[in-house]
Amino acid sequence: MKTSKSRQAPRSFWLGLAVLIFMGSQAVFCAPLPGDLFTSLSSPEFQKREAAEAKLLEWCRMKPEAAKEELFKQYHSAEDPEARIRCLSILRALVFDDYSREGEGYIGINMGDDTSLVPGDGKPRSVIRVIAAMPDTAAAKAGIQQNDLIVGLDDEVWHDVKASEPFMKRIRSMKPNQKVQLKILRGNTILDVAVILGRRPVAADLQRFQGESIDLLAAERAAKEAYFRRWLSEKKRKKNP
Repeated sequence: MKTSKSRQAPRSFWLGLAVLIFMGSQAVFCAPLPGDLFTSLSSPEFQKREAAEAKLLEWCRMKPEAAKEELFKQYHSAEDPEARIRCLSILRALVFDDYSREGEGYIGINMGDDTSLVPGDGKPRSVIRVIAAMPDTAAAKAGIQQNDLIVGLDDEVWHDVKASEPFMKRIRSMKPNQKVQLKILRGNTILDVAVILGRRPVAADLQRFQGESIDLLAAERAAKEAYFRRWLSEKKRKKNP
């Protein structure tokens, strides 16, 4: 009886397959910018340039790491100054996206400690009274209102300690874009409120400095810009070691 020998693919087959896989990965990670949009960045019409930049940013956000590489390249090599400026603008927006995903979690409320009877709990509970939900924060987007009582965070409740300290510690230990579930007592009703955390602002704990008011929005803009400049400097250093 004849025994059949297993046939192995020749070495050239595996070498060719490896080359195809490598080229495919390069196509994924080094995809060029859409030619029509990139060309429109240099259009003589302002509205076309604005529209192209907005659409190109939307495209870049689908593959940000590859886009950042190509934008950085075009920022240095594009012949048209307008195209370079707009590539830098899109690059800044992508790096700002990275900034917003880093740091500590943040809800965005002014709060005070309180105690309250909570339906279903046999003894008074330590709670957080919402003094204000700051505009354009996670709290405001989730519909948290003034005088709401936060009586629980996920599965955590508080009895023998002031609620604000463990609440803040827990929130700050989390990352931006994480979801938490708050138990809110509003009137006599317990509400389950899902909150997508934001990024804790640089100046969140600052109110006044040397007797002068601090512009918190300006401080945050400055922090984001400094983050971008560090990113850009590091990118340039790696390009020209």
